[in-house]
Amino acid sequence: MPKPPPRVPHVESSFVLRAELLTLVPHSMSTIDRLEAEGQFPKRIRLEPTSPVAWLRREVTGYLRHLAKRRQSAAKEDHDADDQELVTRLKQSGPPPEDQPANPDHQFAPASATSGRNPDVRR
Repeated sequence: MPKPPPRVPHVESSFVLRAELLTLVPHSMSTIDRLEAEGQFPKRIRLEPTSPVAWLRREVTGYLRHLAKRRQSAAKEDHDADDQELVTRLKQSGPPPEDQPANPDHQFAPASATSGRNPDVRR
């Protein structure tokens, strides 16, 4: 019985066809067409005159890296803006009630003066 040929590790093509592109990129084909026309997405190439079009894999992965960086910087800006808004609100509102003394004079009476009860706590 003849031996089966040795397995060759999967080698990715340097081209991405339309079906694979739609699984890689988070856009619809119409959005890809529009972005490509605006010069914001890699240009497609025709492999042969009668064959379907393809995109260079390295250009598509570069575009995906660009998208990831843009999203990370946008998320960081949103996070920084949220932090700044919180700081501003805290400065405007003053310390929270739990950090303020219960009596208005900011003094605490000794426990012996009130028979061990806190006068600010109503029962």
